Amino acid sequence: MGQKRKIIMMLVALLGAVMLWLYVVTAVAPEAAKSVRNIPINIDGSAVLEQRDLIITDQDYSTLSVELNTSRVNLNKLNAESITVNADASRIKEPGVYALTCNVTFPDTVRASDVDLVRKSVDSVTVTVNRLIEKTVPVSLERIGAVQDGYLLEKAELNPDTITLRGPDFEVDRVVKAVVAFDVSDVQEIVETTLDVTFLDENNEAVEFSSEAVTVSATQIDMRLPVYRTKELTLAVNTVEGGGVKNENAEISIEPQTVLVKGDSEDIDQLDDVYVLDTLVLSTLDNENELTYTLSFPGSVSLINDESEAIVKVLLKGVTTDTINVTDIRLINQPAQYKSEAISKSAKVIIRGSTAEIREIKQSENNGIYIEVDMSDYTETGGYSISGKVINPNHPNVGVTESVEIIVVISAVEPEPTEGED
Repeated sequence: MGQKRKIIMMLVALLGAVMLWLYVVTAVAPEAAKSVRNIPINIDGSAVLEQRDLIITDQDYSTLSVELNTSRVNLNKLNAESITVNADASRIKEPGVYALTCNVTFPDTVRASDVDLVRKSVDSVTVTVNRLIEKTVPVSLERIGAVQDGYLLEKAELNPDTITLRGPDFEVDRVVKAVVAFDVSDVQEIVETTLDVTFLDENNEAVEFSSEAVTVSATQIDMRLPVYRTKELTLAVNTVEGGGVKNENAEISIEPQTVLVKGDSEDIDQLDDVYVLDTLVLSTLDNENELTYTLSFPGSVSLINDESEAIVKVLLKGVTTDTINVTDIRLINQPAQYKSEAISKSAKVIIRGSTAEIREIKQSENNGIYIEVDMSDYTETGGYSISGKVINPNHPNVGVTESVEIIVVISAVEPEPTEGED
C-alpha cells in the first residue's frame, strides 16, 4: 500500500506542475514573438486599371515577411495563409512606376489590437504600369521546301485567318504578323491539319513575350491546303476533206496553242496530251474563218489561268469559190399518169475547187454539171418547189452546192381516145 500511495502522490505533483506551467504561459507571460515569411502581396484594382486601358507588367516584391508579438493563442492562428497583404493600385491613371503601400490584415479570429506588428520586410511594393492595347494581325502560311513537278498548291485556307493580341503596348506592338509553317515537299493530295502559330516582328524574327499578361485569341490554326495535279495540253482540231477542199488547202492556227490545267489525279490521267476542240468539215467553211470555242474539261479538270476561250483561224489557200448558171435540169421518176414540166429553166450553183479547175469549168460550154429532180413523191397536179440535187460527174475534186430549189408544174395526162370514138 505504501508504494501505491507514493505513485499517486507523484502523479498529482506532475499534474500540478503542468497546470502551473500553463498558468504562467497564458496569464503570467501571455505574449511571444513570431516571424511569418512569404506572405503573398495582392495588388488590388487590376480591374479598374484594365478599364483605363492600363496593366501592371512588373513589381519588385511578390511576398512580404512580418515579425509579430501577441499571445501564444493568437500566434497559432497567424501564418502565411491567414495573414493578407494588399496594395491598392486603383488610383493609378497613367502609365509609369508607382510605390504602393503594403497593408497587413489579420484573420477575423484575431483582433488587430491584440497583435503588435513589430516589423515588415518592406513597407511598399514598386509596380510598373504600361498601356494596355489590343491588336489584330493576319495569319499567313510559310511554305517549307519545293512543290513536286506536276503538282499545284493553291492558296491555303486558314481558320482563323487573323489573331487578336491583348497586352502591354511594349509587347504587343512588336508583333507584325503571325505565321504557320508547313513542309510541302512531299504533298500530293489535299492537306487538312492543325499548325502552331509563331508571331513575327518587322524583321521577321520570332517574338517571345516576356510578360504573362499577353493574351492571344488563338495559338493554333486549322489549315486546308488544296493540292492538284497539273498537265499541259496542246489544242487541236480535226478536219474532214470535201467540197473541193483538201487538208493541204487549209492553213489552221489556234490561240492559245497550249493550256495548263489542274484537277484530281484520276481525271488528269484520263486526258490525252492533245485536246481536240472540234471536227471541221472543210466544205462548209469560207475562205477566211475565225471560230471561237469555250474551253471546258471533264470531271474536276479546270484551267489554271484565266483564258477561258480558244480562237481557231482557218485560211483556205489555193481554193476558188464561184457561181455558175446550170441549165441542165432533169426530172426523174415521173408517174406515168402525170406530166411534169420544170418552170425553172436554170439555177445558180456555187462551185469550189482549185483555181485551175474552176477556170476550166467556167470556160467549158458543157461543164457536165446538171440538176436532178426526183418526182416519185409527187402524185397530184399543181405547182411545187422541189429540192433538186446538183450532180458533178466530171470534176470530182470540185465541190458544188448540194441542192437547189426548182419550180415544177404537174398536170394530168389526157387519155388517148379508144377505137370507135369520134
